[in-house]
Amino acid sequence: MKKKIWIPIVIIAVVLAVLFVPIPMASYDDGGTREWVALTYKIVDWNKITDDGLYENTRVYFGEDRWQDIDLLWLEESEKVEHEFRAIITNINGSWVHVKPVDGEAEEHDSLDIKFFADELPDIDAKVGDTVEIKYRGNVPWTSSPQIRAFDWKKSHNLSHVEYTDEWLDKETAEEYDHNIFSDIVITEIYSNCFFARPVIPMPYQIKLNGTLSDDWCVGDQVICTYENTYYDDKNQRVEVDFLTIEPSDWEPEPGVAYKPVIYLYPEETTEVSVNLKLDGELTCTYPQYNNGWNVTASPDGTLTDDKGMQYNYLYWEGKTFAQYDFSKGFCVKGEDTAEFLEYALAELGLTRREANEFIVFWLPMTQENNYNIISFQTEAYTSSARLEVTPTPDSIIRVFMAYKASDEYVDIEAQELTAPNREGFTVIEWGGTEVK
Repeated sequence: MKKKIWIPIVIIAVVLAVLFVPIPMASYDDGGTREWVALTYKIVDWNKITDDGLYENTRVYFGEDRWQDIDLLWLEESEKVEHEFRAIITNINGSWVHVKPVDGEAEEHDSLDIKFFADELPDIDAKVGDTVEIKYRGNVPWTSSPQIRAFDWKKSHNLSHVEYTDEWLDKETAEEYDHNIFSDIVITEIYSNCFFARPVIPMPYQIKLNGTLSDDWCVGDQVICTYENTYYDDKNQRVEVDFLTIEPSDWEPEPGVAYKPVIYLYPEETTEVSVNLKLDGELTCTYPQYNNGWNVTASPDGTLTDDKGMQYNYLYWEGKTFAQYDFSKGFCVKGEDTAEFLEYALAELGLTRREANEFIVFWLPMTQENNYNIISFQTEAYTSSARLEVTPTPDSIIRVFMAYKASDEYVDIEAQELTAPNREGFTVIEWGGTEVK
């Protein structure tokens, strides 16, 4: 009797296994795609090499798709794949944009222009002749007027198809150096005959490095270069060199160091201003040189002039401090959302667009790749360890200092209220930040 009871159970188990248990069927030489098949469905673990790298995704197919050949399934899947390419805008007709891919892009084909609808894309003030980076989904139909489904675009700083021909600085008036003046840098723009960069620890100048950069390097890469023939135009805060070699840089901000606090001075009329910083710690870098204080002539537009006639956009300092930062309130922000968050937060804290832009340009490369950033803008913990004395006394002062911690997961934290005093009369603005481990 017991045997008769087990027989239908075994049969049901076998039927269920046949219907629902997938069996490995194939592995493909397209990058590692694998296929499992059950009677009622198919699983495809896509690992397929495309023009933009390795496409990875796992799909479950039912019904008629269960019986489709892998190549036919890829035709359907490829419409979901995201691609990116650089192109030059050739025509703008209402909401339609026509572009020509630059040499070497996979989308370049038979010298055809590609068009896309830009009405729902971000406004980037694009003009005919601009080089842009375009993201789209699906394939490029090679018809007489190919159209793609673009979902994002931005102006490109990789202009390696263009030769830079403007004069960067006048070597007749610039100061020539016989030694290095910068080390770790971040690539900001690439041309066919040169590239531009900024120091990782920001200094108030931009750098032009003459020479052809190989395709191994991209905008945003952090590198160290050897170079020669160094010229510095202090008035325009520009450096020009001939670069010799290049290699990756592994510089990271040192926890506990206050990086790039910069001080802007905006008097109502041209004024002699003295600034003194009392730091609970040690100054590690200043510009202009801090000699028991800074003494400058400040103009209403923020331009600062020292007693030698040298001009600056702001007073810069960096230092190690013994401050204990407060994370009882703050924000937990996805790394990819950091730029958008900072644009909002810095406006609430009273920074102008220019000041906020300089803040974001410095801190974004260090934060956007983290899973999450726990951010808290410091008040008493910062101002008590870095006391600022300004003469004459300003009418309003705004000091923004961001402490952050990288986090692998979301952390629930009480939201911090962001406010700022009105910018009235003689205004002093300072911003900086630090990473806390």
